[in-house]
Amino acid sequence: MTKIYFATNRNLLNEENGDFGSNFSDDGLANLRFGQAEVTGEDFDQYQIQLAPENLFADPPVLGSQTILQQVSQEMREKGEDTLIFIHGYNTSFQQGLTAAAKLHQVLTSNAPGNFQPPLKLNICLFSWPSDGSFLQGDPNGVNRIAYRNDRLDAAASGPAFARSFLKVADFIKGLDTRCEKKLHLLAHSMGNYVLRFALQELKNQVGDRLPRLFDQILMMAADEDDDAFDLQEKLFELPRITRRTSIYFNREDLALWASDRFKGNPPRLGTDGPIKPRQLPRNVYPIDCTRVISRFTDPSEHSYYMNVPRVVTDMRFVLQDEIPDEIPGRKYIPETNRYRLLETLT
Repeated sequence: MTKIYFATNRNLLNEENGDFGSNFSDDGLANLRFGQAEVTGEDFDQYQIQLAPENLFADPPVLGSQTILQQVSQEMREKGEDTLIFIHGYNTSFQQGLTAAAKLHQVLTSNAPGNFQPPLKLNICLFSWPSDGSFLQGDPNGVNRIAYRNDRLDAAASGPAFARSFLKVADFIKGLDTRCEKKLHLLAHSMGNYVLRFALQELKNQVGDRLPRLFDQILMMAADEDDDAFDLQEKLFELPRITRRTSIYFNREDLALWASDRFKGNPPRLGTDGPIKPRQLPRNVYPIDCTRVISRFTDPSEHSYYMNVPRVVTDMRFVLQDEIPDEIPGRKYIPETNRYRLLETLT
């Protein structure tokens, strides 16, 4: 059994079983519900979902966010666990998001044979946005293009909801009597990075230049985001201010991002060849080229390598264990392009 905490701006389908649909909350785009799920089954496809109680009209109000934040904080203190917030990507239902979060927890924390790293201790908190598209390569009727465009609009509209959750966490930490020594990280996959862009813009609207550095590590995996995102204020220029380090994992043969670029009219993707101006990146941003270690045998679309390719997972574990980027084994630094290239072996 894997416990996954969650926040979502999806529409609630059933209060009793806690399932959510593919539309926005009936109470507004940025309205959030919080809860936890026990995910079981060999394929992590069985769910027991419990919504945190919520009553804004009680005196005092009952806030689901406070209940979940207190539970996560207690686990971090008692079990010595960091917490990783996970934003899923395109074409993901709420339950599929829970499954992906549970699988991510498994690959990052398992003590697999041959793995010399100490196992990570992690809570996983899922942010699930109304992603309901589909990916069909070579779609002749444009249905895939329309679904993709709809998800992209939903991702942008979900930015304020994630910004709300960000500020709730920041306020909760600020109000603690004693600081927890464990760390908070963020992993965004695919179009989840587009959610992150619009969340950052909403944070700037709300707090101006006073962006809190909430995260220790941000991992951008196969980012379906423009390759100039770190150059422009209206995109991710300010992202390095809310984290100690940012790692941008990319794959030059990512089929899903190739389709995003070629068929859907997007600029070159950040998750395909990294930032367009790598030598002008801030000192705490690290591009990581995964192309050499990814095979279609382990990841047919070459887009979900953050879970499917053990060599990439190993590097992610080093990052989350706060290894110095220059000292992580199995990397080769390429000074001409200011990036690391993952090698097949760690030696």
